[in-house]
Amino acid sequence: MSKQKRLWNEAVQLIKVTTGEDAGGYPIDPVESSREVLANELSVKRSEFYAANQSGMRADVVFEIHAIEYEDEKLLEHAGKRYEVIRTYSSEPEYIELTCSDISQRA
Repeated sequence: MSKQKRLWNEAVQLIKVTTGEDAGGYPIDPVESSREVLANELSVKRSEFYAANQSGMRADVVFEIHAIEYEDEKLLEHAGKRYEVIRTYSSEPEYIELTCSDISQRA
């Protein structure tokens, strides 16, 4: 089965959260940095949806990006929503799929 055409027509913000300590050894407030990459928005596969649900998570959306652009970010923003990256998967060396859970949907 051939994969659907990749359009790279969705802009997403990959968000890295950095924590640390000041010179006195006290924790500093987390600092967020983000960068925009182009992505393809994919549907959540049925098996991923149920596997996430069994783990107490929600799988709301999957974004495919170029693997070289991913630096293990745990947060992502798209269309005004913030997501947590709950799983990564690479079926091809050039691309990585980020399965995401909508943070605003959590109780």
